[in-house]
Amino acid sequence: MKKRILIGAMMCWMALNAQAQYQYDRALPMSTVDLYDTGVMNMYLSALAQTHARRQQQYEELTDQAIEAFNKGRWNYTISYVNQALRTGFYCGTLYYIRGFAYESLGDFKSAKKDYKTGKKYDSVEAAQALEQLNVKMKQRRK
Repeated sequence: MKKRILIGAMMCWMALNAQAQYQYDRALPMSTVDLYDTGVMNMYLSALAQTHARRQQQYEELTDQAIEAFNKGRWNYTISYVNQALRTGFYCGTLYYIRGFAYESLGDFKSAKKDYKTGKKYDSVEAAQALEQLNVKMKQRRK
């Protein structure tokens, strides 16, 4: 009789432990909104937007400086400003055209051709025309 009571008690104890373990093993229902309520996601998005705005402003300033140097015929400054502007992550076919023209003016036809091709890829009409003219010029030089 004592054995049966002891066995019964052990069975109840094991069943309760198994049920308790099952409670911790299954996923608790949690709202997705609760995960983002802490504001961390909003802080991240705000910082990302501020960084983007700062880089865009820097890009615009450097582009203006590159165009100013280009208009003055200061080719090395033009190349430097365009390089800095492109490092911000924003791209424009006109910048590649400007840098290509500066390279061409300095006699670096290989770099000019590369920039004209890239500018053409970014839909710069000026770069496409300059590439055609440079190809003609290079063919004439070979003769």
